Amino acid sequence: MRKRAALVSAGIAVLAITGINAPAQAAAPGTSATATATATAQTEAAWQYIGSYSSRSYCIDAGQQYVREGFSNYRCDPAPGGTGYYYLYVS
Repeated sequence: MRKRAALVSAGIAVLAITGINAPAQAAAPGTSATATATATAQTEAAWQYIGSYSSRSYCIDAGQQYVREGFSNYRCDPAPGGTGYYYLYVS
């Protein structure tokens, strides 16, 4: 049962991260590229840095806890340089 729950949690996290990192869609007709860039900047500004974790699974566990406590989303970004650490952001 724990393995199934872990797989489901990992799958949900992958889907969430994939959706967050998906490339921006082309601007709708009648909107400017500036408006799209402004919306993207506002979206990025909504993410709050929490901390770094020594593995992706620790980062995901912490992110899920923040969601249970009231945040909408979380993301785990790999630290630059391939150090194996992950940065947790919540919104």
